[in-house]
Amino acid sequence: MPHYTMLDQQQLFVREVGQGEPVLVLSGLGMSSWQWLPYIALSLRRRKFYIPDFRGFGQSKHCEIPNEPEYQNDAIASHWRDVDCLLEQIGQNENLSQSIDVIAYSMGATISMHGMKYGNFASKIKRYIHLDQSPCIRNQSDWKYGLYGDQQATFLNILKRMLSLLKPYATQHQPIRSLPKSIQHQLITLFNEFVALQSKNNRLANFDDYQIIQHLKINLLPFKTIDYLYWYLHNYQLHDDDYRQTLISFTKPAYFLIGKHSALYPSDGQIAIAKQLKDAKFHIFPRAGHTLIVNQPLHFTRILNQILL
Repeated sequence: MPHYTMLDQQQLFVREVGQGEPVLVLSGLGMSSWQWLPYIALSLRRRKFYIPDFRGFGQSKHCEIPNEPEYQNDAIASHWRDVDCLLEQIGQNENLSQSIDVIAYSMGATISMHGMKYGNFASKIKRYIHLDQSPCIRNQSDWKYGLYGDQQATFLNILKRMLSLLKPYATQHQPIRSLPKSIQHQLITLFNEFVALQSKNNRLANFDDYQIIQHLKINLLPFKTIDYLYWYLHNYQLHDDDYRQTLISFTKPAYFLIGKHSALYPSDGQIAIAKQLKDAKFHIFPRAGHTLIVNQPLHFTRILNQILL
């Protein structure tokens, strides 16, 4: 499996698997590329998948956070720059056609929309598969379907307290377990408040792939180092981009896969956006939350591979 050199010379790991027409897969926060293998196995004989591990996760966990100030404060913009760089190299190495199918889940979908808005990504997409994400994370006067829906103020308060706790250690590229024990204990307590927040809105929260159970150990967190934990959390505090018009303007075939009980991104908002696209279909997963690939894995696998035919 190759590593690709990014613009800041960091080596980003990209899992390449299968053969045939290319598909780019952009994962959700905390995921590793190997986690997609059970879901795409049926398409490996006719599709070649490129699945990057984003900085800080999987086999890209040793990549450094970019030094440029604009990327130190914007993980989404940083990831889009990496994706754009990756696409350019794939095109050169594999002589790919102008467009590529894209599967984008959660944070991966935000990265895709960022690229559509700021990087002409839409012109490079053949078909777009959008998995459970809002085009506008922050609630606004005309939008109530952002992160955590009507519980967003509570979420932001928890996030603020967590960042305040971590700020003295924010630049340390050390394992989270190296934090003082008292800080670790407070950190887990705050993560558990996130879980409680999900439980208020979602009867499926106990099955959510990102939940932090009451007695979770630090080493089970998806983040491995303090600087990356702070970088991602800080991003969600600052990120206020609105991609609604960008996504609505997408004219290629699009597919929205939506968890009906998504606590993170209310399904009503996702459905409302999908209905406004020129050429879009949406699939509701009736027994799923935000982690629809975990809540209804067989249904997800069937739908995804049907789209990829």
